[in-house]
Amino acid sequence: MDSGTSANPDALLDLQRTVQRKLGRCLLRLQQYEILLKSLVANHDIAGPPARLEAIREAQVASVRKQTLGTLVGMLTDGYLTPSQAEDAACEDESGDGGLWVRFRSQIELEPERYESMKTALKELVDLRNELVHHFLQRFNIWEVDDCTAADAHLDASFETIDGHFLTLRGWAKSMQEIWAQTASFTATTAFKDFLVNGIWPDGSVDWPTSRAVSCLREGESRFATNGWTKLNAATAWIREQHPDQQPVRYGCSSWRQVIHESRQFEIRKQVDKDSGCNEVWYRSRLAETAV
Repeated sequence: MDSGTSANPDALLDLQRTVQRKLGRCLLRLQQYEILLKSLVANHDIAGPPARLEAIREAQVASVRKQTLGTLVGMLTDGYLTPSQAEDAACEDESGDGGLWVRFRSQIELEPERYESMKTALKELVDLRNELVHHFLQRFNIWEVDDCTAADAHLDASFETIDGHFLTLRGWAKSMQEIWAQTASFTATTAFKDFLVNGIWPDGSVDWPTSRAVSCLREGESRFATNGWTKLNAATAWIREQHPDQQPVRYGCSSWRQVIHESRQFEIRKQVDKDSGCNEVWYRSRLAETAV
């Protein structure tokens, strides 16, 4: 013990104030880390029907708001961080109706050894946080000069560890923000909107089951079907009136009959109209095939 310090109560008080300041610095940095971590784990993987994506994101943000650091770290290592060559989990379609389902996901792939090392380091960070918050005064009696001095050195080392994790996380978050910015830029393009709304891929191919053209034909069925069949002329007249942007040429087709043929979503038949004596085209949705 420094005899000058022990003889001077003000010197001990100065040491205590230094310890208090450095403890506060550690706790503030930990809170910054937790805030950033919550944002990352809530936003790195968002999936669902396009119209519900924002609501899904808000729900995920709310769900992590009160999670502990340990839980958040578990979510980070089980989702955002992944060992290389890990099998990609399939995105479950929760829409229940076979509608369009989109997913935006950002991940960091690490070599298995690096991944395990990072998990260990993050667990140590959680332990350090718990020790600083719950057990610091049990470990250091800051009313004693020697313990104050030891606490001072411990807090310097602790801040270095915490700050290192914070800087790493901030780098990950920055990368994710850049990816989201690129994604946002793409989603503003005509090509993306054409895919999202009409099911047309940038290369011009059509995802017929999710296409707007097929959706309009099905809606026409629901309005004009007779004994399970719908007159094509009646449906397309209604489509031209209600959805004038939906034209066969948008899908690389010359007619609605070609749309029906190319989509393979419908059956088609011809029959002679008794009054006019002309051929009429009727269609109906194909029944789902039953596995044998």
